[in-house]
Amino acid sequence: MATGPTTKRKPRIATPLPSGLSRPIIAGVPRRIHIPVVRVGDVPLDANEAHHARTVLRLTEGSAVEVFDDAGNVASAMLVFDGPRAAVARIDRINIAAGDATENAGLRWSVAAAVPKGERADWMVEKLSELGCTVFIPLATARSVVLPEGRNKRDRWSRIAAESAKQSRRRGVMRIEELTLLAGLVQVVADAGTALPDGPPRGWFLSTDRSAVPARAAIDAGFSNPFFLAIGPEGGWTPEEQGILSAAGLTPVGLTPTILRVETAAVAAAAIVAIFAAGASGGPG
Repeated sequence: MATGPTTKRKPRIATPLPSGLSRPIIAGVPRRIHIPVVRVGDVPLDANEAHHARTVLRLTEGSAVEVFDDAGNVASAMLVFDGPRAAVARIDRINIAAGDATENAGLRWSVAAAVPKGERADWMVEKLSELGCTVFIPLATARSVVLPEGRNKRDRWSRIAAESAKQSRRRGVMRIEELTLLAGLVQVVADAGTALPDGPPRGWFLSTDRSAVPARAAIDAGFSNPFFLAIGPEGGWTPEEQGILSAAGLTPVGLTPTILRVETAAVAAAAIVAIFAAGASGGPG
């Protein structure tokens, strides 16, 4: 069968850099590594982090990395290999200390949420971490379906939070609390201090009740520091639970006219708080 003439493609020619540039347009960003504690000296990486650095990231000995710990300490370090598998972060100085008042001036906020099923809970934990949530509190309510007890689920969520902190370049790692009853959450809110009579509320609990405050009005009321978000199960709060949360100083807030899944509601509300937190601190949370 006859074919038409073949059209030759012109070779692509790389566009030269503008004159006067002596370095790449996009500077290299050092890989982040999570370590138990940031301190001056040689800090061994745990087995998983060492494997990830050497085998997955293919970092070489002497590579410049950024290390961080759960508390929010951050330092520049050099990667040093110790045998065929182990690795050490060699730290000369700490760049950001967790106790620095300037660094801790931003809004601290926690999310207490009923636990959704399966991988939806993992997704929720990851996204809350990316948004800058300080503490995640798995909540046991009257209508909860999933009640994860024991260390396995909590340890898994802690690992997800640490990996998310690497990717999102947040300072510390979101803390994962044990499964908590509503009375326990109320105590945590009380321990944070009493809200000022004319000041913003201690936090929100999401509600589909007609009496709930619209999100726009709740935003205008401001945010206390620390701030708490409470998200109930898909079956909703009981009237008794709503009364307990209101008495604790949390405002019932309606996000949308639709019924949201737990993880959708948690991430949507967290995004609102994260935007305010970024504006209040003058930068990313």
